[in-house]
Amino acid sequence: MHVKEVDPNHPLVQAFKGNGLTHVDEPYFFKNAYFDYNFRPLLYIDNNKIEGIRHTVTNDKNYVSWIKRHGKGRVFYSSPSHNAQSLDHPELLQFFLDGLQYVVGDLKCDDSPIGK
Repeated sequence: MHVKEVDPNHPLVQAFKGNGLTHVDEPYFFKNAYFDYNFRPLLYIDNNKIEGIRHTVTNDKNYVSWIKRHGKGRVFYSSPSHNAQSLDHPELLQFFLDGLQYVVGDLKCDDSPIGK
């Protein structure tokens, strides 16, 4: 499976250098979880390129990482993989560190929601 950057120029995905992340894992699909798109997506999986999908998927993209403001705080959500071997990727570990820096306010970036 290949995880891609929504915007390769966004500061939070610079660790991937425009190459995304290729790994072996199974994707999770959340029915209507993001219907209002009140977040800034960072990473996605192209659903049309996933092999062996057992049910119909209505969206072309499955967002697996995003950020947003919440009250006075910041949220960094990331689920590109739950496979332990994915943590062998230095790029993914740098991405997590950058996400934590965003949460504590040390890394400034566009976190405006994309909306419907």
